[in-house]
Order: sequence, then structure tokens, then C-alpha cells
Amino acid sequence: MYSGNWLSLDGKLIFIEKCVRTVPYGFLGVLYGVYMKQLGFGDFSIGLVLMATVLSSALYTFAVSFVADRLGRVRTLIFFAFMDFVAGSILFLSAYWWAPILAGIVGNMTVGAGEVGPFLSLEQAILPRTCDPKRRTLVFSFYNLIGYGASSIGALMAGLPAYLGGTLTAYRPLFLGYLVSGLLGGLLYSRLSRNVEMDPSARGQKRPVLSARSRPIVMRLSALFAVDSFGGGFIGQSIIGLYFYERYQLQLGTLGLILSATQIVTAISFLLAERIARRIGLLRTMVLSHIPSNVFLTAIPFAPSVTSAVALLLCRHSLSQMDVPTRQSYVMAVVEESDRTPAAGFTNVSRTVASSVSPSLAGYVMDSVWLGLPFVAAGTLKLIYDFAVYAVFRKTKPTEEHPR
Repeated sequence: MYSGNWLSLDGKLIFIEKCVRTVPYGFLGVLYGVYMKQLGFGDFSIGLVLMATVLSSALYTFAVSFVADRLGRVRTLIFFAFMDFVAGSILFLSAYWWAPILAGIVGNMTVGAGEVGPFLSLEQAILPRTCDPKRRTLVFSFYNLIGYGASSIGALMAGLPAYLGGTLTAYRPLFLGYLVSGLLGGLLYSRLSRNVEMDPSARGQKRPVLSARSRPIVMRLSALFAVDSFGGGFIGQSIIGLYFYERYQLQLGTLGLILSATQIVTAISFLLAERIARRIGLLRTMVLSHIPSNVFLTAIPFAPSVTSAVALLLCRHSLSQMDVPTRQSYVMAVVEESDRTPAAGFTNVSRTVASSVSPSLAGYVMDSVWLGLPFVAAGTLKLIYDFAVYAVFRKTKPTEEHPR
């Protein structure tokens, strides 16, 4: 529980583990599609594998919503860290076609835009207990800043296979890093205190998954977040990397630099998001930052050169993720504390399931219709979400935004 400092030791351990976990996610997001391409997969097949990867994370997150508070949040986190270790081991030990498929299903790797999976839901529920409620949005901003900063470092590392000869074995050092991150994650989670549990004395007791007050809020948010994420699934990092690889023939080293830059720009935007939210509120920050970013997104495939396309991509990322810490803070603020784990779980599951369908569709249209169509589809769907979420929730405010 919060002890007077701006962030407790539990919160700091979560920040450290977020960094350890997302460095590998950074390079996997860049190279996973390219790696499968070198194994002989087609674009549509790559999309199907990415869909299976995201769907497995959704299944894990859904299960966590029901059982984590009963079994223990720490035990659950350690278990999924071990699953990342297993996935990394599969990729490290085998270069056969089935290895990336099995590793994607077993592990919790993120190959899209932003982290998904059970780690995110549990940490989202835990973090409000590690800080002053007035600093909740700031803590989520730093949490995401660390994640995207670490992911940018990982994206830079994606160029390593090219320097090692570009063969399939050249990927093994990075897969080893993913393996090690799972072990370190389990160790860090084992150091968390009992304070991160919702109510240790109530484990095993039967209670509604969501209270009557929180249920309609969570269901409406989940439905709207699904629209946003379905659009976002069209332009995950692996799809963006594949687009620039095929249209402009960029190599892994260059792709890593570009996607690392997008992560850095995104990380900086998180600190601005907290400041803006203090002035205009969480929901308005979510919407007003999202709309222009989606305009930039739809313009990318119409860019006349790789330079202008990269510029539009960076402009998009300077705004597109400002809604992440504000969205996480908003969800935790408008539900009861006992509902935070399932609320985080259900809203993240809806996002993950919706985004799992898009990569295969993106792969299909890139193969059969138009290479740039995923960007237009994503921008249009996300704009629909922006206007809808504001219309539905403009009167549902966190406690701290209520007039005195």
C-alpha cells in the first residue's frame, strides 16, 4: 500500500520489470514478421501467426480477470514470466517453421502497437495501490514512458542480425535475451510485497467478478476500446516494419532506427499527457490527442517518399499514445478498487481480441489489394472510436475532476 513516498518499493519493482520485459518486446515487434518472411512465410500467413500470438495473450488476460485476485497477483505474474522464458527457449533452440508459431502462442510477447497481455492488466490494477491517488496519472505516464523507452532500445537492437550475417542463426542472441528477460521478470516479481494483493485474507472467497456499479461502465468501455484496437491491429509494429520493408526495401537496421525513434517520441509524449490531463481532464486528453494522430496515420501510404512517410509516422506517434496513461488512469478511477483487476482485464481483453483479427486482414490486403490500405483502415476506425467514446463518457468523470 502507498506509504508516503511518491512511489512505493513495489511500484519501483514493477517499473524495473516493465523495462526488463519490454526491451525484448521492442526488437520482437520489429523483426518477428521479417524473421518469418525469411523462414518462407507469406504475408497472409505472417498475419495469421501474429493473430494467434495476440489471441493467446487475450486468452491469458481473460483468465487473469477471474483468477488472479484469488490465486494471488504475484504468483500469477511469476507464472507468466516463466511462460516468456519458455517462448524464448523455443525460439533460441529451433529455427524450424513451427517455432515462431508455438512461441507466439506460449509466450506473452507484444508484436503490435503497445503492450498487451496479462502483465499489463495486473500491473495496471496494482499501480494505484503504490502511489498517492493524486499522482495516479503521473505514475501511469512514467510506467508507459519506461515501457516505450525500453522498447525503443529493443528496436535499435533489431539490426543486430544484419551485422551478424543476416542468417537465421544471427537472430539467436536476441532470442536468448528474450529468454533471460523471462527469468529476470520472475525474480523481480518474487520480491513484491503482500501489499500488491487486493485482499490476501479474502483469497478463495466467492464474489461477483464486477460490482453492479462498475459492470455497465466496464462493458461500454470494453466495446469502444475494441473498435479502437481493431483499427490499431492493422498497423502494429510488425505490420509497419513489413510495410516499409516491402515498399522501400529498408533493411532491419534502418527499420530498427525508425521504429526506435517512434518509441522515443511516444515516450516523451507521456509526460505531456499528464500535464494536459491536469488542465482539461483525462477523457478530453484521450480524444483531442487521438484525432490529429489518426489524420497523420491515414496520410502515410500517400507519402511520395520514404522521408515524408517517416515524418508522418513520427508525427502520428508524437500524439497517438497520449491516451494510453490517461486511459489506464481513467479506467482505474471510475471503478471501485475491488473491481480494478477484472476491469483492467476485461478492457484489455476486448482490446486484445479485437486487435488479433486485424493483422491477418492487414496481411491479406497488403498481399491482394493495396500495400497501404491497412493505414487508411486503421485511421478511419480510430476516428470513429474517438468521437464515440467522448459522446458516451463525457459525463462520467473521475472523482478528482468533479466540481468541489
